[in-house]
Amino acid sequence: MNLSDLIKNRRNVKPKLFTGEIIPDSIVSTLLSSANWAPTHHYTEPWRFVVFSGKSINTLAVFQSELYKSSISTDFYNVLKYEKLQNQPLLASHIIALVVEKSVGTKISLLEEVVACSCAVQNILLSAASKNIAVHWTTGGMTYEDDMKTFLSFDAKDQVLGFLYLGIAPDHINKDGRRLSTIDDKIIWRK
Repeated sequence: MNLSDLIKNRRNVKPKLFTGEIIPDSIVSTLLSSANWAPTHHYTEPWRFVVFSGKSINTLAVFQSELYKSSISTDFYNVLKYEKLQNQPLLASHIIALVVEKSVGTKISLLEEVVACSCAVQNILLSAASKNIAVHWTTGGMTYEDDMKTFLSFDAKDQVLGFLYLGIAPDHINKDGRRLSTIDDKIIWRK
């Protein structure tokens, strides 16, 4: 598939649609290698990844569900959300935590480091699509809690961007994309 088609056909796939098939670690390593070629200011290469597989996925699931339980007031606690945080990770072959490790001793802002890391994530997404690996990028919830940084062995200066859930999806998953407007509606030409 050419690059343009790959970009247009890549889709986010929810873990509930994964088949349960385990992806070889070597393929996950290949996806991560593609991330390392993202653009970066002053070669700070701020992207860091923590890969969960096997039993460590359960460790992550328990941690994030218990973090949710301990950090939410009883007025807002939702048992369905707790159960989702506990069970959804178990549907993935691998889960990759996405972390921006803020460089020190440079003038590069955290925003620029986040942008570079996001480019690295796009490289992973496109590489995964080229290998028919389904990916779900999840953010929010416990992602941005300081305790999550500590759990992942990072500092307060760093930023967790989310988690990529990797799996295999059935071939019949709809890959039709849509946009609410054309690119022409998003461009201002100045000549």
